[in-house]
Amino acid sequence: MTFGQRLKTYRKQKALTQMELAEAIGVSMQAVSKWETDIGMPDISQIVPLCKELDISSDILLGIVSDENDVEFEELYEKCMEAEKVPACDWPVSAETIEPFFRQMYDYFSLHPNHPRAADYLLDQTELYWEKALFYENETIAIKECERFASCIFRHSDDADLQAKTRYLIASVWARVGQTEKANDILAKMPYQYNDRAYYAAEVMKKARNYEKTEMLCRESFTQGARLISRNIRLIASLPTKTLENRIAYDEYMLRIVNAFLSGGDYMPHRQIYQKMSLLSSLIQWHLKIDNITYAERYFCELLDTGERYLCFLANGSKGNTLLLLEDDLDIQKIDRSIEQKRELVFKCFTRAVSHGKAAKDKSVVIADCIEKTKMIREKYSK
Repeated sequence: MTFGQRLKTYRKQKALTQMELAEAIGVSMQAVSKWETDIGMPDISQIVPLCKELDISSDILLGIVSDENDVEFEELYEKCMEAEKVPACDWPVSAETIEPFFRQMYDYFSLHPNHPRAADYLLDQTELYWEKALFYENETIAIKECERFASCIFRHSDDADLQAKTRYLIASVWARVGQTEKANDILAKMPYQYNDRAYYAAEVMKKARNYEKTEMLCRESFTQGARLISRNIRLIASLPTKTLENRIAYDEYMLRIVNAFLSGGDYMPHRQIYQKMSLLSSLIQWHLKIDNITYAERYFCELLDTGERYLCFLANGSKGNTLLLLEDDLDIQKIDRSIEQKRELVFKCFTRAVSHGKAAKDKSVVIADCIEKTKMIREKYSK
């Protein structure tokens, strides 16, 4: 686009008239009109006021760099996201796998330092893989770069969700280096939301009589809420101050919640089934550690029953994509797994349970039988 076309585009995005923009920067409406029709150009002293009013960088306004919707970025971003598309049990992927994509995005950001989405990707990956320390020479450089990424997002994005996420990430970085007070100051500026955007959008769509959209948004809000509950429970259970008995109690609490979701009908959503089987395999391990054979036996039997019913469900061609209001796989980028991949995740849970149960098979006939049964189920559904 020409300078005039860019100016007109960004003015309209801010819902400003030519007169309003002219008054804001102290020029005539005719001057703005001439700029937008490429008859004239603003004085260099007017570029900064223009950018402030339009909330864009001078590089974007002058056409030195394109905005965040450029093709080059989208292609690179798609490659970066593709590298992260793994089942939940294998996430996060190794830092070594991500590093080449991180380097490519870093090179892109070096050429486009006002690009908020590129900055978001780099900040997100830096915080996630902080302890690996692969991306920077030292901690001081890493902190400086994270602040640069955050500054770019705060300056060049008006997306409230992205800004809130950025506050969380930069606060996490400061917390990692022991600057708890600074982290708390940043978090204090994060807006508090009662429920979430999807819920309020659903309320609006209902008033607009768009009932299909209302239901879709309700499902999204419900799914996010359910995910948040499970994350809270897992986070508390993982605290180093918790005893093994505490961990067992929280895992059993989470199991009851998952079973409550699954009791709503004849549903077999992948994420909930896998979550249940992961919990059961962990509970087998924990109860065997405290020599509670009876509970370990019960959970091993429940694991096999759940896994076998789900494998049968898959073999019959059933999709099992939704569970009442819960949208399946929402938090793992809508990965369209094949039946083989889903089956392998079930087998992975079986393998974990068997590895935990081997030491107890001489003490328990039930556990020994369960180990043998996993072999038969594998043979039956591997064909």
